[in-house]
Amino acid sequence: MFLVGALLALVGGVLGWLAYTGAARGEPVAALARAVPFGATITAQDLREVTIPAGSTLRAVGWADRPSVIGLVATTDLPADQLLSPDATAPARLPRTGDAIVGLPVGSGRLPAAGLAPRDRVAVLRPGSPGVPVRATVLGVGDPDASGRRTVDLLVPESAIEALAAAASDDRTLLVLVAGR
Repeated sequence: MFLVGALLALVGGVLGWLAYTGAARGEPVAALARAVPFGATITAQDLREVTIPAGSTLRAVGWADRPSVIGLVATTDLPADQLLSPDATAPARLPRTGDAIVGLPVGSGRLPAAGLAPRDRVAVLRPGSPGVPVRATVLGVGDPDASGRRTVDLLVPESAIEALAAAASDDRTLLVLVAGR
């Protein structure tokens, strides 16, 4: 009877050890070493290796596969220390066919006081001008110059370039934050 008990204890110990080592094994994946903003190109310096439990249901780019995402662009804001998901990058650099990026200088007091952030949706208005406001997506906001003007990079349909060129020459042009991100 003592022999059976000792044998069962030994088998239980081996099974426990196997379960522990299986759970402790990890899978190396890519995480963000620093924040990467929407539309920015992923570089090797943006990535670091982390280990997640083997068999995890988390979706992340494997560490060995990291060369496949270097040079791609972020499809959303990627905070530091986040696992890099395969759908968080895309091969297309902005602008895509049919779109344009326009740097629009905007005077002091002509954009929301809370500020604008990449991916914000805005309407570009020229007070007193006929026509429909141009809808755009903010890509970036520059620092104010000596006169308080900031250049806001906007992603717009290519058909809106002429309207935005006219808006750029009008000091009354303002940006209105609209719903949708």
